[in-house]
Amino acid sequence: MSETILTVITILGAVLTLGGLAFGARRLRNEYKELSRKLDEVTRISYDESLTSEEQNRQRHAVLAPSSTFGDLEYFREWVRCSILEQAASNLGWPAALTALGVLLSTVASAWGVWV
Repeated sequence: MSETILTVITILGAVLTLGGLAFGARRLRNEYKELSRKLDEVTRISYDESLTSEEQNRQRHAVLAPSSTFGDLEYFREWVRCSILEQAASNLGWPAALTALGVLLSTVASAWGVWV
């Protein structure tokens, strides 16, 4: 009976860890895509010569409210965040795969060790 409980807890621990890893990776990629899309739209609005400066400003803020202003770099923090997210998302593959493999192997070894 105790072996079964330990095995279930071990497998549940692995499922939760892998679920958290997948959730985090998906959230990171979705946040990057959304912020990148909004910044592209802000850039498009900024270069639209058919709009007045006030209209550009109003439309940009409707798409993405800037978190701060640094002189002419109104979306400075957002551009930096987008760059960080892009770097993290592009480098996530192998580390995430190795982590998942490690969790799976350690789970198998732990469950097997309970029964041996």
